[in-house]
Amino acid sequence: MIRSQVVLSVLVLALSEVHSQAADPSTIDWHAMGSSPCGWSIPVQKPDQSLDVDRTVGLLKEDGFTCAVAVIAEQPPRSWNEFQKLAAAVNAANIDLWPVLLPPTEGISQPYGHDYVAWAEALAKLSLQYPHLRGINIDDLEVNANRKMFTRDYVCRIYQAKQKINPRLQFVPTVYDLDRNAADQLAGCVDGVWLWWVNLEMATGQSSFLENSKLAVAGRFPVYGGVYAHWTSWHKEGNPVPKVFTKTLEQSCEYSNGAMIWNISLEPSDPLLKIAKTFLPGGSSPLAGKCGR
Repeated sequence: MIRSQVVLSVLVLALSEVHSQAADPSTIDWHAMGSSPCGWSIPVQKPDQSLDVDRTVGLLKEDGFTCAVAVIAEQPPRSWNEFQKLAAAVNAANIDLWPVLLPPTEGISQPYGHDYVAWAEALAKLSLQYPHLRGINIDDLEVNANRKMFTRDYVCRIYQAKQKINPRLQFVPTVYDLDRNAADQLAGCVDGVWLWWVNLEMATGQSSFLENSKLAVAGRFPVYGGVYAHWTSWHKEGNPVPKVFTKTLEQSCEYSNGAMIWNISLEPSDPLLKIAKTFLPGGSSPLAGKCGR
């Protein structure tokens, strides 16, 4: 009998721990990325290589994007100074903005470097000034050596740093796999994740990949689907063909809580931009303005 009571107590404690990690669904912003794909665009530059903020915002508006992603690095066109100018400009244009911070394996975002708690504080303060600054992304959170830095304890510290200043600001890092163990490590310390489909050759299996990931999360935070619009270091054969790009975007909108498009060109001549625009407000796709709904 005593042994049974001990086992029961352990089970109750375990269930309590899971429950404590799970946020109250009524307090979660399940569609923080918006109802249209968010454009992570190739930087629009001036002749001196600096970011052309005015043209960037003009193209975003012209193309119909209501959400944009921008990397913060060291030098133009991705410097902290340029990002702050972009934050002011997109805020005035009613376009949401998501900064991406580089992890140790990809370089460094300055001026706070690899002090991501300091970054969370700085961006949270900036978001009070510009409400359309909607969240913070750290790229490749669990890739290779990044795992050593981004322990659960450190991820929770980043989350709490922005919570103290502006709880509305979302902390949504990038992952590439999301099983139950990974979800347990993140639950309670993120506002969601960006989960990327890395097969540029086909969309077969993507819907199951997203659905299984959401099952692992068990309603504790949103899962946003990432789509590639450009060749990558592991796929140098070229950009995804239009048919595959269309299908991955459709499935990201349908099976996740929202969608992002990596390295989409904002120039009207890009054939993949023409497809992306069909998913934006007023577009011809049945999922236009309905991503994640």
